Amino acid sequence: MVLVVVFYPGIGAAADDPEKAAPPPLNKLTFSYYNFSSGKDGVDLNLRHTFKSSTAWVGGYRESSGFDQARIGYQYNYQHDWLTLVPSAQAASRGFLGVSLYSELGHAFYGIAGMGRTNLHPYWNLGFDPNDYIQFGAGYRDHAGSTVSVYAIRDNRLGTGQTNTHFVVRRYLPHDWRLTADVVNEHGNGDNDLVVRAWSVSVDADWRRWFVRVARDPHVNYTADRQFRVSAGLRF
Repeated sequence: MVLVVVFYPGIGAAADDPEKAAPPPLNKLTFSYYNFSSGKDGVDLNLRHTFKSSTAWVGGYRESSGFDQARIGYQYNYQHDWLTLVPSAQAASRGFLGVSLYSELGHAFYGIAGMGRTNLHPYWNLGFDPNDYIQFGAGYRDHAGSTVSVYAIRDNRLGTGQTNTHFVVRRYLPHDWRLTADVVNEHGNGDNDLVVRAWSVSVDADWRRWFVRVARDPHVNYTADRQFRVSAGLRF
């Protein structure tokens, strides 16, 4: 369960004029489809709502192999000058409970640190990083909100050595476009003596209230399965 914090500043003239800057949408609906090399498929539906200083979500995952899971979650968003803190909690069917903490220290140049803990009950991780982890890294954000960041998410509980190192570039473009590329180096041990040394990649395109993400992962969640996934939705 990995938390990603995204900032949505205004673009162009509206960014400099508070009276012209429209408030961001408060809701986000995402539908995802997952195709596995083993022949199974999965679908997921997730709805998020943003309050004044927090965000809540509800979602459900269904897999053709018979694994289904419903979930709810909540995060508090604290931002003040050079400090961002985002604690979160999530519960899911099959008895799963988890908490996480994400932080940024700095403004243009910033450090990244985080951690996550669960009760180790069954959970299909749709963040595709270790569930029980520490996180560390750094990034740069320009005046328009475009970012470049590098951070590692490493299992620090189960002794698997699983480490996902993310190289992320997010770029705001004219006409309300935003593009994001996330290239991930995956290395560590999975089940049944599987040793993973691989790269995965995802690409996002956002236009106004609409968005789509396409990703390919050769060892999804450190399994033998190669996964292709696509997500799409809207903010409203």
